[in-house]
Amino acid sequence: SNFSSWVSMSPERQQTLASLYRNPRQVDLLAAGLLEEPQPGSILGPTLTCLLAHQFNTLRNSDRFWYENDIPPASFTKDQLSEIRKVSLAGLLCSNVPHLLSIQPRPFLQEDSYLNAQIGCDHFSWLSAETWREDIGELDSAQQTVSMEMLKQAIRRAEDDVQRRFQTEYMLWSHKGGADPKSPIGTAAAFSKPNKKAYLLANNSLLLEYASREIINSINLKSRRRRQLDAGDNIIGFGPDLPLKDFLSDLDITSFLPSLTRPDLLDDEVCHEENGPCDPRSPYRSFSGHCNNLERVNLGRSVTTFARLLPAAYENGISSPRVTSVTGVPLPSARLISSSVHPDISHLHNRYTLMVMQFAQFVDHDLTFTPNQRGFFASIPDCRSCDAALTVHPECMPIPVPNNDLFYPQINITTGARMCLSFMRSMPGQQRLGSREQINQNTAYVDGSQIYGQDSCMARSLRSYGGRLNATIRHNGDKDLLPL
Repeated sequence: SNFSSWVSMSPERQQTLASLYRNPRQVDLLAAGLLEEPQPGSILGPTLTCLLAHQFNTLRNSDRFWYENDIPPASFTKDQLSEIRKVSLAGLLCSNVPHLLSIQPRPFLQEDSYLNAQIGCDHFSWLSAETWREDIGELDSAQQTVSMEMLKQAIRRAEDDVQRRFQTEYMLWSHKGGADPKSPIGTAAAFSKPNKKAYLLANNSLLLEYASREIINSINLKSRRRRQLDAGDNIIGFGPDLPLKDFLSDLDITSFLPSLTRPDLLDDEVCHEENGPCDPRSPYRSFSGHCNNLERVNLGRSVTTFARLLPAAYENGISSPRVTSVTGVPLPSARLISSSVHPDISHLHNRYTLMVMQFAQFVDHDLTFTPNQRGFFASIPDCRSCDAALTVHPECMPIPVPNNDLFYPQINITTGARMCLSFMRSMPGQQRLGSREQINQNTAYVDGSQIYGQDSCMARSLRSYGGRLNATIRHNGDKDLLPL
């Protein structure tokens, strides 16, 4: 509405524009963009930086010849992409320059005995063409295909599923309410409390999870009917032996997915983390882990998904916890496994004290923080009843007490009902189609997240602005509780 609201521009430049234009809406985009102060680590201001980022992102995603784009018939498989990424410029020089025995990994930079020392050519990875070998039988078999219309229909159904899920959560909350935050269940839930950003991440993840389920159901239905989709509008083709969940994770459809916001979170403020370009001259880490790695700015950042060492193994391939083994028999009770692996027997170690465990736990809480699901209005669902998934919250997964348990009775002597242990699933965090992923609310760095918080907003709330961290004041003459 006025030139003074353009905070990314100096007052002198604001006055210059005010003398040339009557209204801010009349200002030429290029002129105003070039007058903005450059962001740290950038040569342009925030407006032109944002526009160029969108332009290059759209250009790359729409380029059918860009080798990472999953647009058949020019798309590569995961194994082929892995082989391509093994190739380096140093390796190419080793392969093509006669009598070259060693070279520095970054050949265009001067050799450095510490950071860019020469290594033997036999240490560089070579591209294997084995992943491009074609199976004639597979090529002759009928190809299952997915059309754009099928994807759009699946996403529309997923939107309806998510809305029904929110309505169910509200109905269960209005009937059951939630556990008292000061109760044992509430106290335990406080150790895995999600922040607002985790809520928003989980809401978008829920839509992707339901969309993945709908797509797989549609594919399986088509397969059972033995009908091949019309090839006129196909955008993806894959063989019958390709795992569907792996195929889905390679498909990026986020450009036409709506961003969900729960109605009970509309009025809440979310801590907006730094998302701009990195300043390579800054000597300090960020609270969120953003820009700690200049090459991969979001690597190890707070409120991102965990990296997997092994692929996900869900009962339905997407999100349902496993209940059967590889042989088809039911899996043993989680309570039975826990009590068998960790029996209530004291074994004193002849070298290490309990402090080793405590310090390891302290370090672990610096690296990982998996938030658990909450109910409507951030309530704490009481998942103790064995039918809690139907009567309390869809994410409740109570654990039945096995026979002959050494501590818990199998029947609740007060109610006469089956005894179950309260258990709530963790929040989903996937940002692509495919299997459900989990959120790490801490940074992946050993940077004191359990002391200073995971973002700048929490860090400010933990400060007393007197040179010390905040403390909890106790009354009745008791000693104040320190931050740790």
